Amino acid sequence: MELLKKVDRGAARVEGWATVLVLLTMVLVAGFQALVRNLTRFDVAWANQMLSDMDWADSTLRKGTMWLAFLGASLATHTRKHIGIDILVRVAPPTARYIMRALSGMISGLISLGLVVSFWSAVSLNLTERPMEYEVLGDDGPMHVCDAPDARIAQLPDLTRPLWTCAIRGALHLIGIRAETAGAAFQLIAPVMLAAIGLRSLMQGIEAAALVWRGPAAIAQADARQRAAEQAVSESVSHMDPEDAT
Repeated sequence: MELLKKVDRGAARVEGWATVLVLLTMVLVAGFQALVRNLTRFDVAWANQMLSDMDWADSTLRKGTMWLAFLGASLATHTRKHIGIDILVRVAPPTARYIMRALSGMISGLISLGLVVSFWSAVSLNLTERPMEYEVLGDDGPMHVCDAPDARIAQLPDLTRPLWTCAIRGALHLIGIRAETAGAAFQLIAPVMLAAIGLRSLMQGIEAAALVWRGPAAIAQADARQRAAEQAVSESVSHMDPEDAT
């Protein structure tokens, strides 16, 4: 169990940095898009041209919002700060409280893992859809523009190879995932984070059940450790308070 906790903490750090990166990217994209849009009011030529070519910005913000939602949900599960109706848990005696935690953790974990199957089926379908603008007719039939040889691309002056799409597609192909578009590839965050949520919930449920099995003394020790951790977090936050610093 300790090994699983270490892996979970490492995954949470990665998710935290990914959340920061996605949020910063969204702020930069949204800010740049707003700047360009405001410059078009002054009839700036390059701004007018750039705004017409910035269809990717809205798609990036939509995908970023989805990533933040799933990353945040997974981190909330890690820290046990997700939304929950805990009025019974608060008033219940220790043993009953941990029994409820065990049941809720296992049930929510199984539901989340079941959703992984559904979301994976939907995302897999989107991954196989190839837009017409990405299709090239080769000697052996239609192929993806990223798979087309350079000689064939040179014969089509109006066609350019999307570098970012090809890079993401190639990276996913290395791990056995075939994606026709980068937009569909970004949807993989849904089943991946649902799997993380499900596994974390199951681990928390099993941990609570183990404490119930070990008896009241183990439950009391777990409560004491939790109170100590919460107190440490509270003290660290109070030390960061600017009013206390002055």
